[in-house]
Amino acid sequence: MSFYKKLGVRRVINAAFCLTDLGGSRLSKEIQQAWLEANDNFVEMKQLEEKAGEFLAKITGAEAAYVSTGAFSCLTLSAAACITRNDVEKMRKLPHTTGMKNQILVQANLRSTFDRSLEIPGGIIVPVGDKENGCTAEEFEAAINENVVAIDYLAMLDSIRPNTLPLSKIIEIGHKHGVPIIVDAAGQTYPLDRVTSLIAMGSDLVCYSGKYFGGPQSTGFVCGKKEYVDAVVQNSFVGNGSWIGRGYKIDRQEIIALLYAVENWMKMDHEKERLEPAVKRQKYIIENLKGVPGIKCEAQPYVYHVVGITAILDKTPEETAAIVKKFREDDPAIWFRMQRGNSFLINTLMLKDGEEKEIVDKIKATFK
Repeated sequence: MSFYKKLGVRRVINAAFCLTDLGGSRLSKEIQQAWLEANDNFVEMKQLEEKAGEFLAKITGAEAAYVSTGAFSCLTLSAAACITRNDVEKMRKLPHTTGMKNQILVQANLRSTFDRSLEIPGGIIVPVGDKENGCTAEEFEAAINENVVAIDYLAMLDSIRPNTLPLSKIIEIGHKHGVPIIVDAAGQTYPLDRVTSLIAMGSDLVCYSGKYFGGPQSTGFVCGKKEYVDAVVQNSFVGNGSWIGRGYKIDRQEIIALLYAVENWMKMDHEKERLEPAVKRQKYIIENLKGVPGIKCEAQPYVYHVVGITAILDKTPEETAAIVKKFREDDPAIWFRMQRGNSFLINTLMLKDGEEKEIVDKIKATFK
């Protein structure tokens, strides 16, 4: 914390999530060492990207892969790849796609702010159906026309939003019409079969975020069919020139750190190394907050990188939000996540051992 203190930056106890706002992940000492070793020598970035892609393709079961600066940039490059394929003249024109096929279909009830990534290279997003009722397979197939270059599928929300067509059906429809499928799988890294199953289903391009493997926040990778990944590479900073992907250049150190993180993630005993310690911290917080007036804590099962506790307050939603805000403004700050009504979420998965005690002490002091 020495340089943080020099700058006047507060330490944050992350009881929220692997949030971009908090710097993503916490790199292990082994990953940090891999980063330092990569720093010792220069390499040809084009060759490093090629070998890194081969490494990740083997792990994911894909034909090819490419490392970029995060899942968002991977989605941008994937859209560019589908618009241009390997047409250099089209690459030169991006993001100006007038006269090109540039439509990207998405289910209206699987929209997110990350869709903007597809618009950066000139893609035109076409929602199909409506937000509440979704769409039928017939409606989705009818939306495909000669200007459609890709279909986007948001895997991170498909399990919690009703009335969505499953990825298997989207792949079936898209491939029937020769349209590639781009999957936003940013955080779909656990259970481990999520790293391989989306490719095995036939997705053409699948985009992951490095932070969800315990790697640097500034990394991610796209894997999939070679013909499309080749077009991703050509649109990237190691491609034909200063194309749309020039701004997504990445350090050699980041690439090596990501590869080390992904390899370790796939070999790790997640139950023993991540979940059991988080559950232990969860139980400590619940046990030590029993009887504290004004707050009730209930355990939640593991779901999507969260070993959670729902903290229910004897307050209004507005008062609860103000308390959560106050925790974030303290020093050290504690980040919880607001839930609906008068409750907030305590995620123990991101905590260092000992931080659960700090949380208990701060909550007790707040509600004494």
